[in-house]
Amino acid sequence: MVFVDVRDFTSLSERLPPGEIVARLNRFYKVAADVVFDLDGTFDKAVGDQVMAFFGAPFRPEDHAQRAVTAALWIIKTLEDMAEDEEFLRVGGGVGTGETYMGNVAEGEVRDFTVIGDIVNTAARLQSLAGPGEVMIMEDTYKWLTEEYSGAVQSSVEIRGKSEPVAVRVINVRDRE
Repeated sequence: MVFVDVRDFTSLSERLPPGEIVARLNRFYKVAADVVFDLDGTFDKAVGDQVMAFFGAPFRPEDHAQRAVTAALWIIKTLEDMAEDEEFLRVGGGVGTGETYMGNVAEGEVRDFTVIGDIVNTAARLQSLAGPGEVMIMEDTYKWLTEEYSGAVQSSVEIRGKSEPVAVRVINVRDRE
């Protein structure tokens, strides 16, 4: 699971006209979709100032965890490279791996093909805790990564609704340059 979300979106929305906000969001969505598709992932949805994607289904590459982390980092790095002013979209991400339900939810006229499960909620919560330019990765996901990410800072975070702290690794895109 990959979640990437805009930081300080509410204050940015307060300062910029709606048309400018939409233009910036559209660039964010395009960057995110292009990166996810380039890595053979599934772009699940864009909701407000957040994108959700997953790897490992319907295709099951052995390196799906690596692809998920790479996607989050590439999205963040691409947006930072595109920064044209101080008010460009700063984003942070969360990545986790685990079992999910994948399929249609809801009934009747309203349906959504998506993934649901504890790992989805956990990755979304990690994304909300990540700072601008950071990706928080569950420790269980981190163990699947190559040496390319060996410098990730180890930590533990409290997540609302979870009975125990979650072990994570944090990668900042600026530290990788």
